[in-house]
Formats: sequence, structure tokens, C-alpha cells
Amino acid sequence: MSVTEIPSGQHAGQVVSVTGLGPVRLLRALATSPETALYQTDQAGVVVKVFDLSCGKPDEVGYGPYMNFRAELATFEELQAAEPLRLYVPTYYGASLDYDRKFAFIAMEFLHGRNLRAWGEDLAAGGYDAAALDELRRAMQEVLAIVDLFHRHGLVLMDFKPDNVIRLEDGTVRLVDLGAFFTPRHRREPGEFLYAATPDHAEVVIDVSNLQAGVPPGAASDIFSAGVALFEMATGASRLVIDPATAEEMLATPAMYRFRDSQIMDVWKAFPHLKEALPLVQTQLRERHLLFSELWHLLKAYVGARVPDWEGLDPDQQGQILLATGTTFIQEQLPTALNWLAGPIAQATVLRSLRVKSMGELAQLLGNPAPAHVLADVAAHNCLLQHLERLGLPTDFAGRLNVWDVRLDRGSGHWAIAGPAACWELAENAAFVYLRQVYTDDQGHTYWHAVDEFEADETAAGRANLTQLRHDHHAWLGVAPASQRSF
Repeated sequence: MSVTEIPSGQHAGQVVSVTGLGPVRLLRALATSPETALYQTDQAGVVVKVFDLSCGKPDEVGYGPYMNFRAELATFEELQAAEPLRLYVPTYYGASLDYDRKFAFIAMEFLHGRNLRAWGEDLAAGGYDAAALDELRRAMQEVLAIVDLFHRHGLVLMDFKPDNVIRLEDGTVRLVDLGAFFTPRHRREPGEFLYAATPDHAEVVIDVSNLQAGVPPGAASDIFSAGVALFEMATGASRLVIDPATAEEMLATPAMYRFRDSQIMDVWKAFPHLKEALPLVQTQLRERHLLFSELWHLLKAYVGARVPDWEGLDPDQQGQILLATGTTFIQEQLPTALNWLAGPIAQATVLRSLRVKSMGELAQLLGNPAPAHVLADVAAHNCLLQHLERLGLPTDFAGRLNVWDVRLDRGSGHWAIAGPAACWELAENAAFVYLRQVYTDDQGHTYWHAVDEFEADETAAGRANLTQLRHDHHAWLGVAPASQRSF
């Protein structure tokens, strides 16, 4: 986990009891917030998140931190029952509440890796070479695929941001800070959901309005947050800079923002703590920094006042003009090497009527398609595809492979498909695709051939299936079997 080291911490030295682990001593705070702290412990691979429940009254605990603890704990427990999902969050070890010492805690796995914000900084420091950019695209596609998997199981992250995505040393991804998740248990009473998203990364006005009306959030909320996260990873900022002259021009026309400001003030009444984090549009213009949630409403009013016969255009034409204008505005603020991100960011954050409808669609926009001759070779010679056709499983994904999803097997002269890519595409069916390892090349890449269940049982290493390659970015599929090869 990428964290900022904080000396000691007010709970350092305390001992908590965790079922299955026994006494666990808190050594020092690795990261802190006003209500929580993450502690290194005396047990390797275990960290403890402490919720400070003190409120100044001897017989009471702080309501906000207590509810946040309950929400995060309930999400951890819910994910334990969802086999495909718990692989993408820290391992849960236990939790408890100590009324006497006025704190609650959750013990979980320590994640060795970097969050996406830090990874973006590393990328910039390295100069954005081509290989690093392809790795960025691949990793972000994997992140979005994971979020899409959560959506298909009825969960919405609600606070998706770079700090909450950890990329481990082996390249796999985990999601942290589960307290903001909207899960199936909340659908019975959406209005009772403890909304904890941050205004820089969420459409607070829309989310709050929907929840108050009993409308549960959907994928659109996370798609928006993902767009902001892409921008933040590329620039280090979550707000857009606006030209002073343009800002003054907008300020001189209050009709462009007055209604939106009234909606923001309504949010303040319901959530007073958001007053500082969610400034009025007028304030944002004066400060020359715009939240993404306000950009498109403001831009639509601005463009509409300047395009001749705007009201006479049909909605599709208006949408195209708005999206093109916003894409250019975003692109101007990105590093040159990341200009290609402007389109995906715009299509993720634009007004919901124009927005991409799924994380899968957004992930496709981040792709770097493999050359046509490579795709043709895969279609003609890849043994995995031939095997899937015999099983009656889909093979259309082979036409969407990216450059990082294929590798030339110099032994056969044909292209192989990345194990993780095939696993994601086949989803639950991956468990029924059995494999035999063919060989390992001099760079440590392993090549596999799809076989029937009986042949898989006869291999010296034992039966293997595609799900086992889910996180192995050195595993490749579809090489024609060759008896002369050895393991």
C-alpha cells in the first residue's frame, strides 16, 4: 500500500485482539485522516485501520466515525460471500469495537504496492516512454474491468479515485477504502445510505438528489469518477484550470450558473460538512479552478450562448459540439504524451445523456489495438480460439485484442494471447478451459495449450485451468503443441 508515513500515532502501542491472529500490537501510523488511522502492526502482512470514536463525552461515542466503521465492516463481510469480488480487496482478518478505549478497528492485509496517483507521478518522472504508456493503458483497462465486475454484482464504488486503487508489485490491482461502497444491502432503503463521496471525484448534486428520491446509484456514478481519476493520474490535479478572461466572461453572465449554485446550496443544507469541499460555481470561477461535476453544465450554457441557432440544432448535434469543445478544453491541460486520454476523460465525465454506458465501453477507449496482421494470425492459427469454438464458447474478443494482449511465440512463429486477457473475456467459463504447459522461454514467459479435461489430468504438473492465469502477466495461450518442446 502506498502511504505517507506518520510518526507514532495516538493509538501506537495499543494491543487489539483479532480472531485467528491473537493479540496484535499497533506499532506506528502509516497514514491518518481526521477520523481514522492505518497502523503497521507486529504481525507481518497485517495492518489495522483504527476509527477514533472519542467525542468528548465519557459515556458516548462519535456517531460519524461509528457509522463509517459499521459501513466499512458490513461491506467487508458482504464481499467475503462474493467469491469473484473478494480477490480484489484486501484480505479481511477481523474487526471489533472497544467502548472503553473509544475506538473500533478492522484488521486487514497489508498491500505492497503503489496507488495510482503515485504510479502516475512515476510515469511522468520516467518521461512517458512507449512501453510505459502501454503498461498504463493495460493497467487502467484492468482496473476498469474490475470495477465493471463489481457493477455486475450490484456494487457501486461511489468514491473511485487514484488513492483508493493499489497496484501491487506483481501488477495486480486491489481496491481499498470500502466504506463508501453502495452494495445490494442498501437497495432496500437507498435514502438511508451513508453517502461519503468526495465532491472532487463525484457528481454530488445528482447523487444526493437521486438518493433522497429513493433512486439507487448506478454505473454512471463510477464512470464519472473514473474519468476524473484518469485526469488526476495524468496531471496530479482533480480540478480543471480555466482561463481568467473566460472565467470573467462567465461571471458577467450569472444566468449561466445561478440555478446550479442554488442546487449546491441545497446540498449544503443536507450535508453541512460539504460546504467547503463543494464550492459554488461562482466561487470556482473566481478561483479559476472547476470541478468536473460543474464543467459540463457551465460549458453547455457557454457554448449555447455562442453557437448560432443553438436551440434549432437537434440534441445529437448539440451533444457532438459540446463533447468536442470539452475534449479540447481537457486536452489542453494534459501532458502532450497523454493527449489521447482527453477523449476517454470527456466521454466518462460529460452529461449523463452523452456518457459511455459501462466501464467496459470506457476501457475500450483506452485500448491500443494490435495490428491487423497480428489479429489475422491469431484468428487463423491460435489454438485457444479453435478449442473455444469446439466448446461453443465465444471467440469474438480476439478481434479486440490490444498490443499488450499478444506476444509472438518465436518457437511456433505465431502469436499467443495473454492469459489474463483471455480469462477476463471468458469470465466464469474460464474455469472450464483446461490447459497444458508447453514450454518456458528464455525471458521467463510460459506458453500454454488448451486441451480437454482428460489430457489436462495426464500432465505431470496436474490439471490446470484458465482461471489460474488470471494474474499471470507472463502466461500466454494458444501456441500449437509441439512434441519436441520440453518444460
